[in-house]
Amino acid sequence: MPIDPHIFRAYDIRGKAGTQITEEVSELIGRGFGTIVREMYGADHPSLAVGRDARTHSPAFEDAVVRGLRDAGCNVLRIGPVPSPMNYFTVCDRGLDGSIQITASHNGPEDNGLKLQTRGAAAFSGDDLQRLYKKIIQGAFLTGNGTKEETDAFAPYLAALTRQFGNPGKGIRAVVDTGNGVAGPAYTTVLRALGIEVTGLFTEPDGRFPNHLADPSKQETLAELQKTVLSHKADIGLAFDGDGDRVGVVDETGAIRTADEILLLLAEEHLKRHPGKPVVFTVSNSGALETEIRRWGGEPVMCAVGHSFVEHEMLARGSLLGGEQSGHFFCFEKYHPFDDALVAALHVLRILSDRGKPFSALFRNFPKVYQMPELRPHCPDSAKARIVTAAAEHFAARYPVNSLDGARIDFGDGAWAGIRKSNTSPRLSICIEARSPGKLKEVERIVLEHLKTYPEIMLPFPPASC
Repeated sequence: MPIDPHIFRAYDIRGKAGTQITEEVSELIGRGFGTIVREMYGADHPSLAVGRDARTHSPAFEDAVVRGLRDAGCNVLRIGPVPSPMNYFTVCDRGLDGSIQITASHNGPEDNGLKLQTRGAAAFSGDDLQRLYKKIIQGAFLTGNGTKEETDAFAPYLAALTRQFGNPGKGIRAVVDTGNGVAGPAYTTVLRALGIEVTGLFTEPDGRFPNHLADPSKQETLAELQKTVLSHKADIGLAFDGDGDRVGVVDETGAIRTADEILLLLAEEHLKRHPGKPVVFTVSNSGALETEIRRWGGEPVMCAVGHSFVEHEMLARGSLLGGEQSGHFFCFEKYHPFDDALVAALHVLRILSDRGKPFSALFRNFPKVYQMPELRPHCPDSAKARIVTAAAEHFAARYPVNSLDGARIDFGDGAWAGIRKSNTSPRLSICIEARSPGKLKEVERIVLEHLKTYPEIMLPFPPASC
């Protein structure tokens, strides 16, 4: 059957379930990836883990992936419904050759996809995914008779986090919203085992996401968490996405703390232990990270948006800490080299416990910035790159533009705007930040008025600063 090339995105495979992502496509991806892993490592029967999220179609796609891997000669460890970080942990803990996670992360229930890892849970992404696509359309598969077995991924994960963190926040009261994603049972169990008093919200996995999308980067998905933190007089609120690799945070006043603020909090503590070390973030993150990391004696490093790009940059730079605006955090210190939202949350809880202050007080010395909530207007995949290039050229005539990933436009006085194509859906990503409300409105007006001249971008935009 034809396979849609657009599902092979910058750092994973993602599309509409039943049309772009089907059982047949999943099996082909399993055969192709199994072949590539065999060729990479010169192994006749490499061992790979296969897990899945809570989506209604994920079990069938999981079965198909397992068939494809086994037909390519791979031995498969089925770990069932688990958060993506637990899948990655299993690769590292068991010394496996790679893994596949069936998930569309924070996307809606109509989508699905696959995240691929090689040894050390290294993301198989970018050009590697294009190599996989070519392998599939050429039908250049190795064959073999692989095995399969089921194994428990949770117990070793719990044991490892218990060894690393001990009791990071005895007496801390946390509300935890997993949005009916796959992380609910595992993450609440770990938090309770490590001494956190947990009030759970929507922790029962349900791939229809009946209460709200499991996407903590969207402010509207945190509304119930904010209310519950206040009504329960909790110390902190934590929200995880559909496959448990991203986290959003609410303080005890019900205020949302941005991913930039959380990375600043982690970096401030991290650089006390590791002075001079690089901290990696993306072109969509706040300018405050650059100024404060440098002020604390660290090396700020900016990279392209995407968890695999952060991971690769960290490994290249010898960095132990990184993050991105969407809520991916990478805490490699005394841990494995992949993003794990629960590990990041445990670091935050330990800082909260050690400081002995209300959570909101921990951010008072950080620079005050004003940000427009990220806009993600629909834009066809076929038009995204052209529009971003045109916008970058337009603004470069008047302002400095960083073209590392799309266009990061410097409007002066700490104000900037980012325009880039989404790597996971047919949308653009637009971020705007300033150091005053007036400057924020000025930059919003300039940027959005220009973007409205492209008919391919779906209008209307939400009102400015909403």
